Amino acid sequence: MANRREKTVSYRRAEWLADASGLTLEKCIRDACATLKAVQDRTISRGGQDTSIAKAEDQTKGGLYLHITSDTPGDEASVVPKVKPGAAEMDLKTEKPPPDGEWLDGDAFLYVKDDHVCLCSTGLREGAIGYFLQELFKKATLRKDSVLFQLMKAADISKIKLIHSQGVKELELRATLYKATAEYEKRKAHVSGALGLVGKQIKRFLKKPFDVTPDGLRVMLTLKTDKRFGSKEVALGSKNIEAMSADVINHSGKDDDYVIITKAGQRISPKEIFMRSKVLIDAQGKTVNRDKAWKELFHFFSVLKASGAVEQ
Repeated sequence: MANRREKTVSYRRAEWLADASGLTLEKCIRDACATLKAVQDRTISRGGQDTSIAKAEDQTKGGLYLHITSDTPGDEASVVPKVKPGAAEMDLKTEKPPPDGEWLDGDAFLYVKDDHVCLCSTGLREGAIGYFLQELFKKATLRKDSVLFQLMKAADISKIKLIHSQGVKELELRATLYKATAEYEKRKAHVSGALGLVGKQIKRFLKKPFDVTPDGLRVMLTLKTDKRFGSKEVALGSKNIEAMSADVINHSGKDDDYVIITKAGQRISPKEIFMRSKVLIDAQGKTVNRDKAWKELFHFFSVLKASGAVEQ
């Protein structure tokens, strides 16, 4: 059985910084690959490091798969030598790359559909992927506005719509204890009100005054369904948590802190939505199997699309 590695797949959206009528990120990548047909042509060098589109492939149900690799030509790899039993020390060695290749610095697998991007990377930062695509579009002499995009998290998606479509697995409220206590009377119906009640009880237990004191403590209130009860009770609990989550989103103040985890594993915070998931993919050296990574990315996008989370 192949060794499997846990990887994170995440969602981003290409946001255009100007009126880029008629453009999508997928179209730009397709146009660039049509112009730059060879891997060598689809290589961008920066600071002695080469980044390339190793392979681009159509997804049969729409969209485009990409495998982006990065290497440093001629760079040597550090090797840990085998030592005799009982050896007190050892010295690392270096090994040159094989005559027909280079050592892999990192790579990334992408599924791109219109302006939607699902990615899974190993040692290749998201910023480097965006830079590479922009430089690739320049090299392919695409429209000048083709580089005016950023890969953004899903901050503009309706949080209420997301929790209603996916359901809520867990709601976590956070606050500094002294602040929560101070705001208890002022904001009973809001996040700090719930935390203030907890804070008041903790302060009573610690025999501390209820006014604002810099205790340096944090209080967190976590709500989730109890699976030990029957299905009807669990369903009712889920509805209650979903309703409370919607209330938190609608009424929390600018200083409130919370995390809502949907049943699909997406994390919602006051400022943004972290749309990502953990998957197991067959390992292949320092990276993972390309085709299986692509399959996981498409499945991840399909789940998000079915829940309405990637609508524009």
